[in-house]
Amino acid sequence: MCEEERNPIVATQQAPAGLVADLLMTAERELAAFYIAVVRRYGPEEARRAAYDWIKEIETMDWPLDKTVLNWRHVSIVAADCVAARVIERPPNL
Repeated sequence: MCEEERNPIVATQQAPAGLVADLLMTAERELAAFYIAVVRRYGPEEARRAAYDWIKEIETMDWPLDKTVLNWRHVSIVAADCVAARVIERPPNL
């Protein structure tokens, strides 16, 4: 038999439905705020890349199966670091 890769997001499906809904709602709000900030500063193309970085970062996180709140700001900071690495030589859209 082949072994299944462990995906922390899939593990969340075993958590109570209300917890999953709350986690996804707060993640959506944080991602939206991050995306809007990047759009305003660097434009929609960079914001698209930044959103992809943000989503890739949450894929690496361990999702809790209890009432613990995830630190979405950590995800945004990691994604912002990726944005900074790409735009450090390029002036922002003003």
